[in-house]
Amino acid sequence: MKILVISSNLIGDTILSTGVIKYFSDKNPEAKFTFVIGPSAQSIFKNFKSLEDIITVTKKKYNMHWFDIISKCYGKKWDIIIDFRSSLLSFFLKHKKKFIFKKKSKINHVYQLSEYFGFDCSQLFIETNKEEEELVMKNLSNDVKYFVVFPGGNWKPKIWSSKNYNSLLVKILSKNSNIKFILVGSKSEEEVYLKEITKNIESNKIVNLFGASLTQTAAYMKKSKLFIGNDSGLSHMASAAKLKSIVLFGPTNDKIYGPFMENSQVIRTKESYEYFKSIKLNKTISYMDSISVEKIYNTLKENNYCE
Repeated sequence: MKILVISSNLIGDTILSTGVIKYFSDKNPEAKFTFVIGPSAQSIFKNFKSLEDIITVTKKKYNMHWFDIISKCYGKKWDIIIDFRSSLLSFFLKHKKKFIFKKKSKINHVYQLSEYFGFDCSQLFIETNKEEEELVMKNLSNDVKYFVVFPGGNWKPKIWSSKNYNSLLVKILSKNSNIKFILVGSKSEEEVYLKEITKNIESNKIVNLFGASLTQTAAYMKKSKLFIGNDSGLSHMASAAKLKSIVLFGPTNDKIYGPFMENSQVIRTKESYEYFKSIKLNKTISYMDSISVEKIYNTLKENNYCE
């Protein structure tokens, strides 16, 4: 059996769709999957046991990239096509069955998928390999609680400041000697955030994972205690890694993209998402300043992550 999956270009939406992939893989253990996916998210499936091929989508002017995709998928007989991008691709390809998912705007993304497909899509996953897991075992201690921290994001208005993250980490360490922080994100985000977020913090309290692959990052998440970070693809990866989370929201919709892992927490700005929808946002500034360090620290204490 051959299954073609037309994935989102976004890391977060791709991870949130993995419950669908798991269902079809479990129901059809002999099936081989081909993914059409953007370059930033493609490594999510590199360890997937049923992987046959990954077709990387590099956007071109006038949507010319779709012709490349059609040429790579055409001439094959697909048993199932699963389209998370609501594209027209399936109409050009031979197939027995197709699913074309279209986003809605009011309920959690995973529940939207479950409603559309008619089965439970909540079993998010990201597979890691033996080498990645061995590296984690080598670098992490069983005697330490590790908090994964993501200070970045792809949109300035939703990014809590590095200064605030630094103040939070310093406050946590002042009363909790057995906690260390794993800083995650891209290599370019390391240049923007690392220096300020680690100011006045001993280097042995920091695990710098900026620039690591998505699956390597997931391997570290699976051995950590908590994720703290901005609304992002990495916050959804934490859910897939079964890592409880505290996720910060401002001008993005927590009802749709809040963490799916049980007992995770959303911390919103004083302003609602509806307020941000009603104003014109300046995309060069952050709107997250109404979230205080104290509010996050108190949430940590209330959930017994800190003293």
